[in-house]
Amino acid sequence: MTTTNGTTAKTWDFTHFTNSVAGVPRGSPDIHHGINPSDGKPLWDVPIASANDLDDAVKAAQKAFKTWSKTTWAERQAILIKISEEYGKYGEEMGNIVRLEGGKPTPFANGEAVNSAQGLKYYAPFEEEVIEEDADIRLTMRHVPKGVIGAILPWNFPLAIAMNKVGPALLTGNCIIVKPSPFTPYSILKFAEIAQQFLPPGVLQALNGDNTMGPMMCEHPDIQVITFTGSSATGKKVMATAAKTLKDVTLELGGNSASVICPDVDVEKIASQVALGAFFNSGQLCVAAKRLYVHKDVYPEFLKALTEVVKNWKTGPTSEDVMLGPVQNEMQHRIVKEFFEDCASNNYDFALPGKVGDGADGFVIQPAIIDNPPDSARIVREEQFGPIVPVMIWETEEDLISRVNNTQTGLGGSVWSADLERARRIGTQIEAGTIWINSFEKPLPQAYFSGFKESGIGGEGGRHGLYHYVNTQVIHQYKVDVGKSSKL
Repeated sequence: MTTTNGTTAKTWDFTHFTNSVAGVPRGSPDIHHGINPSDGKPLWDVPIASANDLDDAVKAAQKAFKTWSKTTWAERQAILIKISEEYGKYGEEMGNIVRLEGGKPTPFANGEAVNSAQGLKYYAPFEEEVIEEDADIRLTMRHVPKGVIGAILPWNFPLAIAMNKVGPALLTGNCIIVKPSPFTPYSILKFAEIAQQFLPPGVLQALNGDNTMGPMMCEHPDIQVITFTGSSATGKKVMATAAKTLKDVTLELGGNSASVICPDVDVEKIASQVALGAFFNSGQLCVAAKRLYVHKDVYPEFLKALTEVVKNWKTGPTSEDVMLGPVQNEMQHRIVKEFFEDCASNNYDFALPGKVGDGADGFVIQPAIIDNPPDSARIVREEQFGPIVPVMIWETEEDLISRVNNTQTGLGGSVWSADLERARRIGTQIEAGTIWINSFEKPLPQAYFSGFKESGIGGEGGRHGLYHYVNTQVIHQYKVDVGKSSKL
């Protein structure tokens, strides 16, 4: 076939999907399918992996680990580069899969498909570190791969988040088994299929499963690490289950991030940017600005500007000119609808009314903005993960910080101010893992990303994120003569 960049490559069927076990495709007598969020219609059939498939995958990973872990860092980097280059040939095809399974407008779907390869980031290798050396002892520290990694993926960014786990795991010498969300299984299964030609069997495997597959991975005695991205509630279950075998866990969980707007901003300059931070991907971003705190001096002006921006965005089924697509699945559609109903029943003011359909023909929700609800409101206290956002008034920094931090989560936050000293003063007091100053929330692959409180354990991204995929070994080498003949 001819690819999107004009080169000739192996033919892939982007309408047929299998699991990948030990380097080869594997089907199943049991199948299900995702749902196109734009119209509520079923997508392609996809096999459901069994407990036997998981056992086979773990055995294949254990076998592969014996040799893969002994390859050099440079060799693994070179392979990841080849995978990235090959995958990059299919941006249009992969973008179409992301669009259909995720309900993303075409430009954003293509962006995820193309840019997700940034997750296959390359860093200089870990060098053995000499902690101390004198006449008596040489004390060194090195980092070694952990073994078999189990990655459990979410549905909001199925491909991008997968790459953020696959790249670091493989680069550090581990083998990885990825389990996509049953809502969005297609893109990562196809990526894994494409990648097999560059990897020894068992290094990267993909298993689409039902609701039993995640718990089975967490309980499996021969999986050393679980890396999970999803809700805080599910993250707690993952941690509890993984504890049975004392697995390491990396948990990137929910958030209720606050965006703070100071009185010295030019409202017209920042309104569209703040709107992006709150409503991008129809609010289905863990670190999205889910609470907006606006200083009283600019509140009326800012609320009007924000409302005008969002009101003029086109919302609907995915296409080139749509800004906000549907929420991804029926469950999330129902959850967001409950937030709308709660705000209406409590007579909160809707600066932008929004609209929730019945979901029969897709899960499109017209966005809503809530005007200064009380701090006790559900829309303020809980993560909505959809296109409905509260905007509140603040007056003093002391009161602001108390309100912003009055949450069990701490994933991110943003501060907008012309006074950078003030912005940093506020930002450093927010109890969250990532803070943006004068920018909407956009995680970068080179930056470590982690959460405080119930927003997670460990983190991903940047060089620091690689440490979650390795064990640290310290060697105490005493300079004493213990041989039959001296070798010192």
